[in-house]
Amino acid sequence: MEQEPGGWASLPRDVAWEVFRRLRQVDILRGAGLACASWRRVAADEPALWRSIDVAFDKDDDRSTIDERLAMGRAALDRSAGRCESFRGPADRHLLVYLADRAPSLRSLHVTSPWCLPDAYIDGVITKLPMLEELVLTGGLLLTSTLRALLKHCPRLKMLDAGDCNIDQDVSYRLWRKCGLDHPSSVLPALLIMELYDLGLRHDIKHQLRPLHPESLTDAYWQAKDMERSAPPKTL
Repeated sequence: MEQEPGGWASLPRDVAWEVFRRLRQVDILRGAGLACASWRRVAADEPALWRSIDVAFDKDDDRSTIDERLAMGRAALDRSAGRCESFRGPADRHLLVYLADRAPSLRSLHVTSPWCLPDAYIDGVITKLPMLEELVLTGGLLLTSTLRALLKHCPRLKMLDAGDCNIDQDVSYRLWRKCGLDHPSSVLPALLIMELYDLGLRHDIKHQLRPLHPESLTDAYWQAKDMERSAPPKTL
């Protein structure tokens, strides 16, 4: 027997919370959380629902609604009341600034839209994410200034997945080396693997980067790299 609408509105708060916990957050923001006053209160006043935010597109979603998803990301961050620890979804530079201001405890960031963070926005984003442990990028442009900011301001970062990002210039292996030498706790160890496997730093970063402890690299390796860089060009 179908329950009357009034019955749904009178569900105990803990039951409504369990219902919402099983729904996609996109569906809560788009409709379920607006069904009635009691459901609106649960959707808006339970920060635990928004500790892990996911507003990414599913395969069947209309991807032309990117602005709607960006707005959903903002709304979800507002509802998290500063407790968001994980964010997955499209994010432009403005939403990234908004996220950094409202999620100081963020540990995981998965940007599903092309990444591009100009230098002018680094202070408003990277420097405000000291708890970040995981950064996953789907594509876009990864600036060396961003890498340096991650190294300086995100001491807990354990994994960087650069997806299909392009890099803005040839990155010296010394930057990757610095990741290990400056931080014995293996800050950004994943970056070193790009140099070791010759993934083409001047072009595309197309492989998921996995942790590699710099302590496993011998002095002989670095000496060989120094000699390789300083050697005169070969003549044919």
